[in-house]
Amino acid sequence: MKYFILLLSSLMALSSCKSVRYTPKTYNDTQIVAGSSGGVTGMIREYSLLDNGQLFISKGFDGEWKEVKKIEKKKTQEIFNKATAIGLETIKFSHPGNMTYYLIMKTPPRKNEVRWGETGVAMPEKVKEFYDYLMTIF
Repeated sequence: MKYFILLLSSLMALSSCKSVRYTPKTYNDTQIVAGSSGGVTGMIREYSLLDNGQLFISKGFDGEWKEVKKIEKKKTQEIFNKATAIGLETIKFSHPGNMTYYLIMKTPPRKNEVRWGETGVAMPEKVKEFYDYLMTIF
């Protein structure tokens, strides 16, 4: 009986160490969303990186998020530092087109969206470079 109680308390202690998992919908801290929408089908494809390193993808119209992987802490910090360096929290640029690409910086309670794709409108180069950088990681 003594061993049973010891085993039970050990299992309870180990299970309480489990890390908390979130989704982009339930996370209340900083996250970066990168995605595209439109075209002939109107398909939406989004990635969301939480500042805890969890990376999610959502494809289609249902908006369901699926965790893809966990990015290491150092790399996650590097990504968020780059987002801050290009001013993703404050850039004002909204020129969607038939095929629209976007970056969203969510820093609750604020949210800033940058959208591009309109024909003939030049977008900030640093935004495009950051988007391409994210796509190599995601």
